[in-house]
Amino acid sequence: MEADEPEVRELVAALVRAEAPEVAGPPGLEVPEAAAEEVIAVARRLALRAVPEGRWRPGSAPGLLGLAAALVVDEHPSAPGWSAAERERLATWVAALIEHRGEDGVQELLLALNEA
Repeated sequence: MEADEPEVRELVAALVRAEAPEVAGPPGLEVPEAAAEEVIAVARRLALRAVPEGRWRPGSAPGLLGLAAALVVDEHPSAPGWSAAERERLATWVAALIEHRGEDGVQELLLALNEA
């Protein structure tokens, strides 16, 4: 299944609509703590590299933005110390990365953050 197929978009939208309650505990991502600007820079670099020539759009699908925020941004161990604006910027880049690379993009991001 390709990341831009209707079935994938419907699945992502269903996950975002589910709005699972937050569970107390350690962050879900196993990456080192970092300043928001560092994480945003890594996500931005990977997202820009992933976007096919001529296909850049100002924003990703709203469902992907929510998914990026819930599954990546909010799960970063440093996220509680970031501002809402920083979290939103990171979510925008992660959503673009997911849109064009899917799970592989998230895995690339995690690897890059662990190497930083």
